[in-house]
Amino acid sequence: MFKFFISNDTTPDQTDRFLRLNAHVPELVRSIGVSEQTLDVQAMKQMNLITAECQFSPRAFAAALSHVALWGNVAQHKTAVHVFENNAVLCANFEAESTRILASLPEDWDFVLWGNTPGATIQFDVLPELALFSGAVQPPYSARGAAALSEMNITSLAFPLMTTQSIAGYAISPSGAEKLIKACVPLTSTSVPAANGQDGNVAAQTLPQLMSLHYSTMKAYVCVPPLCMTDASAPSL
Repeated sequence: MFKFFISNDTTPDQTDRFLRLNAHVPELVRSIGVSEQTLDVQAMKQMNLITAECQFSPRAFAAALSHVALWGNVAQHKTAVHVFENNAVLCANFEAESTRILASLPEDWDFVLWGNTPGATIQFDVLPELALFSGAVQPPYSARGAAALSEMNITSLAFPLMTTQSIAGYAISPSGAEKLIKACVPLTSTSVPAANGQDGNVAAQTLPQLMSLHYSTMKAYVCVPPLCMTDASAPSL
């Protein structure tokens, strides 16, 4: 599977850092992200990629469209891929462990979340229809910083994913790409649960918030413990 990381031309230092921290992972391919400096929001509205009601910031628009562009390629070429944000760090055995996890899933899987920001709220089925985990996953190694993960071998389990509003890296299949394009495009600020789950609903302002509304209706999974995580010392897309 191709392994894409999204990085635009305005963040060369971040691209270098990503490649340095993940030098143990072979064949990482840069996907040039949309730059907020050159983003024409009005043109995106005319192309029906963004609704007039969307409250995303220019940075959030650019990040969202960078992911959506990759989904379009996945759907068109009928080939599953890995996608990483440019502040993700992958575990030492990511290649072998992600391959093992994917082989253990149903052939018609849609989406696999490899990891997100430590401490982000997440819901997944521990035992389908019997036990639901809802809370923050804080891997023991996260206290040592994301760079430590690049030197660690992780053994993980995949569980059905319900919700999370944070992504660092994921695998997506053609069917998953088609479902997320249909569900999330055009980008709009529909009502989503607040991040802490206790403040009611808020207007969506990022793509991961929109994605979170649809995992439960897809064959989506999450790895615990995660195989990658956000590098808190580096800026996001």
